[in-house]
Amino acid sequence: MSFLTANGLFGLARWGWIVIALVGALLIAWAIIGTYDNTLDDARENGREAGAAGTVIAGQNQTLDQLKDANDAEQDLRSAGDRDARRYEQCLLDNRRKAACERYRPIAPE
Repeated sequence: MSFLTANGLFGLARWGWIVIALVGALLIAWAIIGTYDNTLDDARENGREAGAAGTVIAGQNQTLDQLKDANDAEQDLRSAGDRDARRYEQCLLDNRRKAACERYRPIAPE
């Protein structure tokens, strides 16, 4: 026991230096764990943001695909497509608005 009670550096007992060293080690460990925890929180947040961005991008791609399909269908109707009297009449029966069926109205010969 005399080893711990003997005077060390600056006249402080050796047990005092041991306590100071332990407190310092605990503070360093606390700082490392805190930094690690913050890094994990940042990584989780970045993952959530990336997932949300991926969902938005997927939705935008789907919208663009639908727009392309709609434009292709419009071009098909404008070029020749499904313009005939039978389809126009069926559309008029199915829709409330006459304007919705204009795309099926047969083109009058000039």
